[in-house]
Amino acid sequence: MKILFTSNKTYRGALDGGWWYFYLPLKSLGHDIYFYDTVEGCEKTYAEIIESFKPDLIFCIMTGDANIAPKEPWQDILKETQSGRTKTFNWFCDDTWRYDNFSKKVCHYFNVCSTPERFRADDYQKDGYNNIIVANWHANSDFYQLKDFNNKTNEIAFIGFPTPSRKQFFDKTKVPLKFLSGISQEELFTEHCNTKIGVNLSKNDNDPFKKTQMKQRIFEIPAGGGLLMTEYHSGIEEYYKIDNEIITFSTIDEFAQKANYLLNNPAICKKISQNGYNRFLKEHESKIRLSKTIEKISQT
Repeated sequence: MKILFTSNKTYRGALDGGWWYFYLPLKSLGHDIYFYDTVEGCEKTYAEIIESFKPDLIFCIMTGDANIAPKEPWQDILKETQSGRTKTFNWFCDDTWRYDNFSKKVCHYFNVCSTPERFRADDYQKDGYNNIIVANWHANSDFYQLKDFNNKTNEIAFIGFPTPSRKQFFDKTKVPLKFLSGISQEELFTEHCNTKIGVNLSKNDNDPFKKTQMKQRIFEIPAGGGLLMTEYHSGIEEYYKIDNEIITFSTIDEFAQKANYLLNNPAICKKISQNGYNRFLKEHESKIRLSKTIEKISQT
């Protein structure tokens, strides 16, 4: 399939997840991919690319944020959608808190859109959209070089940006947690593979109500062979069996209690991590997720 992939190639000056988790696995699946970078643009205009490349699918990750992606070709995409010539698709990212002020306002620009939040599918339908599929995050196993569990040197770690709410959470716990931030994507792959227990916090500080949401980290941690210990978010049961493939918590005290138990019981920790890794490989690896997403797009 010829796919015009439309996304920001970089974020804060480094290659972003669209490169590692979408563009490269789509190429690995054998698709003919043209990457239109919504940060820098291309030598040709977007309309010229459509005319010369003649894609079967325009696959977008549009943000609506000119500070992140100043070259997003909204009007060209709307025109192509209305023409009926090429199927257009957008992968929405933050529907827990951006649904009302972004997603539902621009969904009509595309033939099909996805949401990572199953509960939002009903909201889209109530607002008159019948072009929604549920597609959650994933991780590209090509970049995770697994280590033997016993040889991992990070006993328990959080890998990510130190937002105020995250810093506040970890300042209040006495769990001996390693906090890794400011590292490259390649280093992130390495550190996930070197971590026995990977912690995920599900709130987004950009959300004024600080609700939990689906995060890519819930797939990156198992991809590295670590045990996913995540702040609970409604719907995660669809992706993992709690207490068998992952561990969840809702409060700081619950986090500390469960983390200390796992640290003191490495055999149990190792078993759960293996179960989570097996589930990841079966359902949540990038090439599997994207193959199923493209199949759903073609059927919608």
